[in-house]
Amino acid sequence: MRQRILTVLAASVCAAATANAQTVNQAMVWAAVFGDHRIGAKSALHWDYQARRADFVESWQIMLSAVGYTRDLSKEWRTTVALGAMLGYPYGTFRARTKNAELRPMIQLTGSRPLGSFTWSDRIRAEVRLLHPVGSSAPADADWMQSVVRLRRQDKLQHRISRDGRWYGAAATELFVNVLPERSRVGMLEQVRGQVVLGRSLTPHNRIETGYGLQYVNRRGGAELNHTLIINYRTTVPIR
Repeated sequence: MRQRILTVLAASVCAAATANAQTVNQAMVWAAVFGDHRIGAKSALHWDYQARRADFVESWQIMLSAVGYTRDLSKEWRTTVALGAMLGYPYGTFRARTKNAELRPMIQLTGSRPLGSFTWSDRIRAEVRLLHPVGSSAPADADWMQSVVRLRRQDKLQHRISRDGRWYGAAATELFVNVLPERSRVGMLEQVRGQVVLGRSLTPHNRIETGYGLQYVNRRGGAELNHTLIINYRTTVPIR
């Protein structure tokens, strides 16, 4: 019985290695603006816009945007409901057949609390991805279709560097797990991300970050490693 189990495990490992036999490295630039604007004592307007370039900035990867509503649950916890949109472009070795438009309704829970001299924040998000092929190469009868229901978990540690707190450093990890449908376009563990950034507060409500990100993407026929230059602008100017 033990030998049979070991044989099955060995076969599974070999199958996984064969499935991801091709690993491709990509150089990316991700630029983003994130907005979190108070519109009430416990509520805020959430929005973001993200532009991502691939192939050493020679081609588009994706453009993302979202708008939603955030509500404070306590001093440490908040929840956000938002609708995201995306336009994805064919690029790299694992090229899509055509451009894809996407809608992403999502709900997330975020928390923030001190951890010694650090600040630990975590985010759990559930999202539905609805895809629609677009462009000259899209099928003539293309329609909106459910791609996957996905869960995401992010953990981030932040620490101030300067005495006045204007300079800070942060490190984050994020997991992407496909839960539905049972037979997804890609494996259950779709992506893993790690990011390290250096940030500076420009005003009490505006800050900028830059750093390095490494993203593992599970593709059909292989795996993609994205080496990313990150540029973020974050604003929390209240509008109430």
